[in-house]
Amino acid sequence: MTIDYQRTLLQVLIILIFIGVKYLCGRFMQGKKHVTLWWALTAVLFWLLAGWNFGLYWIAYPVAVWMVLALALVVIQLVHNHEFLYRRYWPPFWRGSAWLAIISFGASIFAGSLPLV
Repeated sequence: MTIDYQRTLLQVLIILIFIGVKYLCGRFMQGKKHVTLWWALTAVLFWLLAGWNFGLYWIAYPVAVWMVLALALVVIQLVHNHEFLYRRYWPPFWRGSAWLAIISFGASIFAGSLPLV
């Protein structure tokens, strides 16, 4: 198993830049409502960085898990609330997506030697 340290360092720098931009946006909008950017974290980590590490073949598995979790969240909300409202759906969906993106990115760092089956 080989890890490309230059790529990993570049990706950590991208994440730090993202965190810095998010921090600066929060500082400039002090009086406004606190906005969390779960969707942006998911896009950066999952689609950009994990996709870059996994490649086009292996990224299909985390995407499939992401879709199943999204459908499971819809079913859970339908059973629990007897209705489906987007206002209640999006915050837990993006929070769960960000956690899946963090896990996928962590796994993708060590995915340099995955075989093509």
